[in-house]
Amino acid sequence: MDIDFRTTSSFYKHYDINPKNFFVISQGGTRSGKTYSILQCLIIQCILNPNKNLIISIVAETAGHLSKGAIRDFKDIMIQGNIWDERAWNRSTSIYTLFGNIIEFFSVDNVGKARGPSRDYLLINEGDRINWDTAIQLINRTKKRVYIDFNPVYEFWAHNKLMANEEFNNRLEYIHTTYKDNEALDKNIVNNILAIAKKDKNYKRVYVDGEIGILENVIFPDIQLVEEIPEEIKEKSKKQWFGIDWGYSNDPASLNQIFIIGDSRTPVQEIWIDEILYDIGFPNRVLSKKIKENIIKDYVAICDSSEPKSRDDLRSWGINIDSVEKGPGSVNFGIQLMQQCKIFVTHKSVNTIKEFRNYTWAKDRHSEVKRDGKGKPIPIDFWNHSIDNIRYVAMTVNDSKYTQKTMRKRKIGFTAV
Repeated sequence: MDIDFRTTSSFYKHYDINPKNFFVISQGGTRSGKTYSILQCLIIQCILNPNKNLIISIVAETAGHLSKGAIRDFKDIMIQGNIWDERAWNRSTSIYTLFGNIIEFFSVDNVGKARGPSRDYLLINEGDRINWDTAIQLINRTKKRVYIDFNPVYEFWAHNKLMANEEFNNRLEYIHTTYKDNEALDKNIVNNILAIAKKDKNYKRVYVDGEIGILENVIFPDIQLVEEIPEEIKEKSKKQWFGIDWGYSNDPASLNQIFIIGDSRTPVQEIWIDEILYDIGFPNRVLSKKIKENIIKDYVAICDSSEPKSRDDLRSWGINIDSVEKGPGSVNFGIQLMQQCKIFVTHKSVNTIKEFRNYTWAKDRHSEVKRDGKGKPIPIDFWNHSIDNIRYVAMTVNDSKYTQKTMRKRKIGFTAV
């Protein structure tokens, strides 16, 4: 069988390790090839050990993270290596049978899912997203090796429970990678990464240099993850909302389905969010189609006012849409409004979750929060595509001074719930 793997420096760092090491701690910047390389190593284990009934578990915080990350990478490696067999893939269980061995993918959004049968090899993908109680249950059920990969947004149990424990010194391999270790990376992606890094020192530290971040002044530290939006929430919310951020050639278009819970005195008390689309290169026609596919009740789509032509396009295609006027101070007003609410995000909303975890107040060269001319803090202008469209909806429901003009003009029924 002709097997052809695209190998990079990242792959050799993960492949050429001491066979006695039980833990492989893989810390690196964005697009450094960490997960891809580890998956290649695990596939090679199956190739070298046919019909040994090896059990290999690939786990992440949510099913959404797996489907858009590790599973996609796994399939790409297998197709590229000319060994993908659709008949070997059980889509309903996310299990692939490879040369008499099992590779399974599952989420561990609660500790109960980690208390299953034992395995031979384990990859904890984006380990910083999984708590220690869950991780140790997985680790204690693994016989041969545990791989842990992550972007070092902050120090977590891989550092203070494993690397800091002298008992593990002779059983642990630490690997550090950056985008430079991934020679297969597209130059446009590299240019985008470096462009963002020029304006965000913490982004450069974490996602370019692969060093532990110093993430302070997070704007929304207490979001809650949920499996799905409960039916009673959908019923209780008198309207269904869609938040839209148009995106540009280098920025993703973002579309979220949103339900708001509140009362006549405080219209916005809870915000429930389910990500529908988040990607570059989607025309407005696709946004219109996605909205129509997800309509379940009386709805309104809300966008910003920067692209009236895009808004009018969706309106011409039958979408009930209006825009929020972004006046001076509207960003801070919307942030303050959202900070007073309970925010719930579905597990599959991987990009929206990432934004909430990385959206911070901007800092000056003295590491203090930047302020505008009126002394108000300034948020960074990154990690905010989903957050912006959620803010548009929250401001609309609140019927703030930034939306009253639009509401009078369109006369859409924004009844508080």
